Amino acid sequence: MSVNIKIVPDDALSQEGLGASGAIKIKILKDEATKVEMLARRALNGDIMVYEHDLIDVVVSPSKKKVVVFPKDMVQRETYPVQNRFFQFLYKKGVIDQGDVQGGNVYSSLECKLHESVINGVDEVQSALFAVSLFMEEERPDILARKHLQHDLMTYHLDPDEEDSTELGEVPQSDTKGSLDHRTRPYGYQYMYSLLREGQK
Repeated sequence: MSVNIKIVPDDALSQEGLGASGAIKIKILKDEATKVEMLARRALNGDIMVYEHDLIDVVVSPSKKKVVVFPKDMVQRETYPVQNRFFQFLYKKGVIDQGDVQGGNVYSSLECKLHESVINGVDEVQSALFAVSLFMEEERPDILARKHLQHDLMTYHLDPDEEDSTELGEVPQSDTKGSLDHRTRPYGYQYMYSLLREGQK
């Protein structure tokens, strides 16, 4: 929604219909409805579940007027920082109160109540969904970077190039390999030292 601010001199206030208070006339121009596209699904109870992120799932509940963030199948090291950034983002957008963020009844989930909208024509659920879409757009570079990193890591292990791989027979066979010795006993290298001493005799 664009805001057009027009400042006029005092002698023109009567022409603008502002009176003589010296106020600034602010005219709000409403654009067409903004449409966003996200990978989401509506539950039977009306909750909107957003699956756009690779680490978290976001659920916006219109009936309970709250937003819940669940981790994906596995809780990773980056999961909580992403949840923290998400609620900080909603707080800066004016959708939630940062002091209302609390843990949910599901492991590693966080939830927060939505602000009740007192602005005519502005719905708190629609505002929350719009803020979620903005957050997903902001996170998209990190999401793509993690996907590329995971793909490169899988390729490195499953299909390495010639420099990082060894063909069968390239390394000669021998009875012992590396620094480990099968003769090592529970006392470790102290036992090995005893064997060496006995061998010298």
